[in-house]
Amino acid sequence: MPSLMTHLKIGYEIGKKLNLLSYNYFLGLIAPDTPNLNGFGEKKLRWQAHLRKEDLNDWRQSLEDFYQENKNIYNKDFLIGYYIHILTDIVFDDFFYQKIKQRILKDTLNKKDYHCIMSKDMNEYYFIEYQKIKNILKSSDISYNINGLTKENILKWKEKNLNKNISKNSSKYLNISIINELKEKVTDELYEKRNYNK
Repeated sequence: MPSLMTHLKIGYEIGKKLNLLSYNYFLGLIAPDTPNLNGFGEKKLRWQAHLRKEDLNDWRQSLEDFYQENKNIYNKDFLIGYYIHILTDIVFDDFFYQKIKQRILKDTLNKKDYHCIMSKDMNEYYFIEYQKIKNILKSSDISYNINGLTKENILKWKEKNLNKNISKNSSKYLNISIINELKEKVTDELYEKRNYNK
């Protein structure tokens, strides 16, 4: 699944279109990965936070059901950010994971390590607007309990990520073409469900 920086880039580009560049929106974009606060989280917690299902279409339905059941409970911007994070994971798994995997397999002799290589490479992705997002995320300490995640842990996850000092893009496999294609596919699915005007 995409790195947090990838989620923020996709979310930033979609948020510009929807005028959703708020603190709550960006908090929602990072919240589902909170189970990784102390290292790669336990599968049960990660799947609960992501509403994960084995089948990608079942996962899409799980996400949509959750949104419909909670759209009047959570802050709207937060819930849309949360939704976009999970939708980005679904679209990435559906359309991009295998594409990037094949590129990595062409470049490496150790075929078993492709997933580790992909994860490490995605963690090296950076985009210039991240500094603006960091400032927005520093502007408040509002948080929410959601899907087994506590508001306290979401804030700790936020702080952990704000303390990362990445300042240049060193990713080999997440190029502008992949990012733009991922953004377009996520946008198309989001607009299809939410009936936004393009």
